[in-house]
Amino acid sequence: MLVLNLVSEEFRKEIKLKHFYQLIKNINSVLIISAIVIAIILLVAMVILQNNFIKIVEQTTLITKNNQSYNNKIGEINSRLKFVSTIQDDFVVWSKIIQDLSIIIPANISLDIIKVDLTNKNIKLRGIAKQRSGLLELKNNLEKSNTYTNIEFPVKNLLEKENIDFEINAKINI
Repeated sequence: MLVLNLVSEEFRKEIKLKHFYQLIKNINSVLIISAIVIAIILLVAMVILQNNFIKIVEQTTLITKNNQSYNNKIGEINSRLKFVSTIQDDFVVWSKIIQDLSIIIPANISLDIIKVDLTNKNIKLRGIAKQRSGLLELKNNLEKSNTYTNIEFPVKNLLEKENIDFEINAKINI
């Protein structure tokens, strides 16, 4: 079998180019159609997602509106608990201090003033001692106690023998 090609070389190149252009045109058409389909799918998905987002936002705003009263009550309870906590932190066991003083003070001494300064942690004792020995016993008892430190015992307290008006200052460990 013999094949004759009567088409010129130039015309053959033109036919090849037409086929190539037709192929490219078909590929472009498929790409454009697929891009359009994908764009439509994405638009539908976006609309669905926006609708779901709007529903979720509406639900959460309803929930937050309903829970706002609970949040306010919780905040009020927390502030009350903080207030109670500060009261408890500032609490001083006065009975322990008074009991400790009643044990330390000898029988022949009477106190007129017991002044406690919590901010500086100072205590001031003022009273009358019937005898100097009782006053010295009080001083020794205060020095032995772990509750009182830096005891200021003026020398004027020891100048008299009987009916001594005294004043003692000390730091207190509360």
